[in-house]
Amino acid sequence: MSKNDFDIEYKAGWADPENFTVATDYGLGEETVRQISKFKNEPEWMLEFRLKSLKLFFDMPSPKWGDDLVRAIDFQKIRYYVRYSDRVETSWEDVPDNIKNTFEKLGIPEAERKFLAGVGAQYDSETVYHKLREDLERQGVIFLDTDTGLKKHEDIYKKYFGTVIPPEDNKFAALNSAVWSGGSFVLIPKGVKVEIPIQAYFRINTKNAGQFERTLIIAEEGSEVHYIEGCTAPTYTTDSLHSAVVEIIAMPGSRVRYTTIQNWSTNVYNLVTKRAYAYANSLVEWVDGNIGCLAEGSTITTEDGIKPIEEVRVGEKVQSYDHENKILCFKKVIAKRYSGEQQVREVNIGERRIFVTSNHPFYSYKYDRDKPKKLGRYNLVFTRADQLNEVIIPSNSIDYGSPYLLPQISTETTFITSNQYASGLEVTRKSSTRLVVDEYTNDDLMWFFGLFIGDGNIYREPSKSGGTRYAKVGFSTPRNNRARNKLLNIISQIIDTIPYERKDGVQLTWNSVELADLIEQSGFGGLAKSKRIPNWILSLPETQRLSFVAGYIDADGSVNPESRLFNIKSVNRDLLEDTAKVLITLGITPRIHTEFSEYRTVEILNYKSTARGSHRLVFSINDKIIPYLSKEMQEKCMLTKPIKLKHFRKIGRSSMELPSILEIRKVNVSELSKNLVPTWDIEIEDTGNFVSQGFIVHNSKLTMKYPSIYLLGEGARGEVLSVAYAGNTQHQDTGSKMIHLASNTSSKITAKSISKGNGKTTYRGLVQVAPHAKNVVSNVVCDALLIDDESKNDTFPYSEIQRDDATITHEATVGKISQDMLFYLMSRGIPENEALALVVMGFFDEFNKELPMEYAVELNRLIEMEMEGSVG
Repeated sequence: MSKNDFDIEYKAGWADPENFTVATDYGLGEETVRQISKFKNEPEWMLEFRLKSLKLFFDMPSPKWGDDLVRAIDFQKIRYYVRYSDRVETSWEDVPDNIKNTFEKLGIPEAERKFLAGVGAQYDSETVYHKLREDLERQGVIFLDTDTGLKKHEDIYKKYFGTVIPPEDNKFAALNSAVWSGGSFVLIPKGVKVEIPIQAYFRINTKNAGQFERTLIIAEEGSEVHYIEGCTAPTYTTDSLHSAVVEIIAMPGSRVRYTTIQNWSTNVYNLVTKRAYAYANSLVEWVDGNIGCLAEGSTITTEDGIKPIEEVRVGEKVQSYDHENKILCFKKVIAKRYSGEQQVREVNIGERRIFVTSNHPFYSYKYDRDKPKKLGRYNLVFTRADQLNEVIIPSNSIDYGSPYLLPQISTETTFITSNQYASGLEVTRKSSTRLVVDEYTNDDLMWFFGLFIGDGNIYREPSKSGGTRYAKVGFSTPRNNRARNKLLNIISQIIDTIPYERKDGVQLTWNSVELADLIEQSGFGGLAKSKRIPNWILSLPETQRLSFVAGYIDADGSVNPESRLFNIKSVNRDLLEDTAKVLITLGITPRIHTEFSEYRTVEILNYKSTARGSHRLVFSINDKIIPYLSKEMQEKCMLTKPIKLKHFRKIGRSSMELPSILEIRKVNVSELSKNLVPTWDIEIEDTGNFVSQGFIVHNSKLTMKYPSIYLLGEGARGEVLSVAYAGNTQHQDTGSKMIHLASNTSSKITAKSISKGNGKTTYRGLVQVAPHAKNVVSNVVCDALLIDDESKNDTFPYSEIQRDDATITHEATVGKISQDMLFYLMSRGIPENEALALVVMGFFDEFNKELPMEYAVELNRLIEMEMEGSVG
């Protein structure tokens, strides 16, 4: 690099030679990630986390939001790790001179001496200096660089790391998760108030380098802290990338202020993800220039079938409820995250059951006694799991899935034989198949499988060589059995074999090894107590699931004409639980009752036998199932009394009635589990909810790159004050999001932006009020100042208000620099550049008031530098 290179890029006049001690080559790949982890001597779980994140980064498309420059980044022309010092110093005198000189120009030693409680300095990829006041250390305050925090407090770090912003959140969060280095790890113990700021400075020096710090701040109950990120020095480098992740957890009653002063380099891609969780009566303030989750294994209905939440991919479509159109539909997953191990509760209605964190929202309703009666005092809302009494659930379903590829049944038989010349000869014989089945499942075959799990059995006679000599597939279907005719019709299409009928006429048997293999290899083998339903059934098209259930009803089911219910009896409770899962995918709510669990003697068809328990699956007669039943069972269903009253669609004593695809049921909620379990959450486009385990649950509103606060507890408050400066060729795309998920929460967003030259500022913001969040107050103010005729500004406010009692205000102003004001200042002997800087400082006055004095002076000094050459 020549001196001319520095002269072109650095108006401020300083840059350090690239005398790094360790660095990766340009480009991003698995080897890069492994090198970074090796340089840091990290635990194995962190390397696995990085590699997983790298795969997510490559799999995710470039974001469609923001400037085209974002999509134009060449990630293979960036150096992802650069280290200038081999250790973190706690004495300023021990920091290498060239680095120390840079930070002294930024005021770190002076600021530390005067008022900082703790300070850290990061230079490119690594922290070079970190120190905390001794009195705070004695109170248990932890303030370390992130790498040291991982080594010294691995258990705490692992518990919280990536829980607020997981790598699945967005492309740049995934990138940071793969190559992160440096940052701050802060923990403020319960009740401790850190009254003076702690700060970390970040400096990019190397050309075409990236900085990927990771900051984690945990404020325990009743604690307070003010964290200041970065300094206001411009980072005059070319083609550099800054992609940070900041996670804040504010426990009940705590206060966290996070201050960032914008880095105004014209050639740094600044793409960060910042998010805070604010619990009851906490206050989170962003000064910037959980929701709940489901237990791992919770199933989600996708277009392709049923999947556990951890296997659902971003971009897939999952079942959701459209409130406006009152329909079930499929909506795209736009984000997914792992939320760590947490305590969960069981929420159930009969056999509909799900395990969730206490604060996960369910679709329900709420009585609001403060509303006028004429407006209706019942509101449809999403309610926390630990506050549920009744929930609104789907009573219907929409089709999904695809037929199942059946196993290929072999007709080859291998056996051992002998002749006059030798013994122990292995012989393979292939016979012609008598089985005629499609490659994939169909409705008739699924009815057949359903009948088999209730009335079927398989007997195999082993051969001397260890194989099967012959096999029998039997069905307990007496001559007057309702299912016999349908069974004979369907099985005649599957195999060209005449069945054997037992003398008493109560059983039909087909001799066929192939038929037995088809049943068992499809997952339906076993005896009465051991039969199970394979999981692939849950992902079949609706007609095939209906056919399967109908077959089982025809085998072991009965109709209660008075209550319009189906009853299926079995000695096998597990089998009934499997059947319940299938019913839930159809929008049917089943319940299981145990009649007796001890052995007893019973008489069945004049035969005495031993009953090994009796369990009963009960569910409403559903019109969708009836067409798939045997003719005799259909006739019995038609004789039942029709249901006239819509018991499960009426909400309280109100006039509100749910659409026919929904019903409301009382729900049981357990105490918190003693053990921690892995939890996940996904975000759904448009509707913001998804169907899991037969429940409609709300997702978190994850953000892409703007500071956001999730107000999770009653009385929580959030404030964002941001400034953005777009110089020539820059596009500052900033904003914030306030997600109100609890009652009596309040928020305030103040956004100030300045554009000069052909620079452009954009504000994108969201205020969301959940249906159950009562008495929310939010105020948004956006002010933009244009320096000249070429500069631009856009404002895109967005609101999702699902409460009538929310108070939301928004105001926006755009103005230009007044030539009269400039003339007035210049007539008093103030040079033009200084006059312009004064106007800008006045515009930023509200922001300056929120900064400690030393930082306000620093900000003003940078404004003066940026104003050089702005006019004339």
